[in-house]
Amino acid sequence: MQGEQAAEAPLATPADELTRRRNSPLRGIWKFIRQKPLGAIGFGLIIFLFLLTLGAPNGKFGAPSLPDRPFGFELGQSFMARYGDEDKFYDADGGLKQYAPPDADHWFGTDRNGRDIWARITVGARRSLFVGIWALIVATVIGTFIGVVSGYFSGVADTTTQRFMDAIQAFPPLIALILIVSINPFATGDKSSLMTTAVILGLVGITAVQRVIRSVVLSTREQQYVEAGRVIGATDWRIMTRYILPNIMASVIIIFSTGIGVVILAEAALSFIVPEKVPGGTSWGNMLSESFGNLGDNPYPGLFSAAAIALAVLAFNLSGDALRDVLDPRLRSR
Repeated sequence: MQGEQAAEAPLATPADELTRRRNSPLRGIWKFIRQKPLGAIGFGLIIFLFLLTLGAPNGKFGAPSLPDRPFGFELGQSFMARYGDEDKFYDADGGLKQYAPPDADHWFGTDRNGRDIWARITVGARRSLFVGIWALIVATVIGTFIGVVSGYFSGVADTTTQRFMDAIQAFPPLIALILIVSINPFATGDKSSLMTTAVILGLVGITAVQRVIRSVVLSTREQQYVEAGRVIGATDWRIMTRYILPNIMASVIIIFSTGIGVVILAEAALSFIVPEKVPGGTSWGNMLSESFGNLGDNPYPGLFSAAAIALAVLAFNLSGDALRDVLDPRLRSR
């Protein structure tokens, strides 16, 4: 009986085995690296950024709070920081070790307060990366909702919504950020919390997100599967959530990945231009602001903080462009 059951069991053919190997994750990753080398470099830099943020969780849970409790659990000091970001170092004579050049003890040198620049770059990565992620969550969720509803219903509602968005988008984004941060009613004292700053950055980005999503929805709603949904009596809400939204997720993912780099740059710009209005602490923008007046004589703090900002923005732009080429069927078919 067991022999008969074994004989009846289907056997894998050589073609099935070849297909399985071709579809393996490692082969897919290697194919992506060969076809999109710049995108692979971008993803490699993003992985490195995440490694900079990793620290031992200490078991404290609560509402998300940036930068050390981004997702509800608190992270300890980064494994790659080597020193604390506020630790000060002294030379053999007991004097503060100011503007020391890079060496084996301080890979990026020290700043004017004798603090290790590598440690501060590492700590600043957690702030920049998680502010970008939370800002894009806000912008993408709200912007996608507005774009889907506006593009699907069209008519007067769409026209009214888009004219309102145009009026908001006509205001320069950086000026809008500075204005909102300056008059923020949720600020404690003269400064808002870092989470509030992330939400503000996300709100400013809603207009750009919804415009892209709306344009995709305008073409998607004319597809045959959407018409089929209307024919069988599906409600507007069901069509938007079950027919349209899943088919525009590639655009949503691309917007999210490329937008993080823009937000990192915006947060650094705020910290550089109006440091008195944003939360204190170690950030790439604050480091650049502190060293700006002394770049000619002691360039290391400003040079490495500016390089960190540039590499982060480059990483997300490269990875976003690669994702667009891979996920967009029109580009993939070329």
